[in-house]
Amino acid sequence: MTTNVENPRRPGLKSGRTNEFTLFFDVKPGEGKLIRDIFLQPGFEEHRKEISTRIGTLHDARWVLFDDDTRLMFATNFDGDWDAYIDDFAAQVPDVFDAILQHTEDYPGISDPSIKDHIVAHQVTACSYLRTIPDATVKDLQKALRVQEAFQHLLDEAN
Repeated sequence: MTTNVENPRRPGLKSGRTNEFTLFFDVKPGEGKLIRDIFLQPGFEEHRKEISTRIGTLHDARWVLFDDDTRLMFATNFDGDWDAYIDDFAAQVPDVFDAILQHTEDYPGISDPSIKDHIVAHQVTACSYLRTIPDATVKDLQKALRVQEAFQHLLDEAN
């Protein structure tokens, strides 16, 4: 017998089919430079871009160190369900998250069963959130670009 268990209410605002997602962490004393060094490693950004495309619902992602490298923000926009989004990160980019967030206070690790509780504890809901094309998912945008490219190719062939 299966039961229908509703997901708990998750933080974050929605604009159309897209959600905002902002996390704030305390950096372990003296480890801000270690986080900055991760982003400076040769090939790190290319690796991050490549594996982030596997998620398929991620519009953008940004990491910001602030307050003299004592605080870290991670902010994204994504399509769909919050829990599925976190599951995708755990499955697709665990090495990136563990590499960075190991330098923050009380980080349990992306594969720890308590990770969703940890994320909720660090997530802050925006005061306002607006997407200029709120109903366009990442997949919709990728499809539109493919159609535009094919159409442009036809126009180029006609000349």
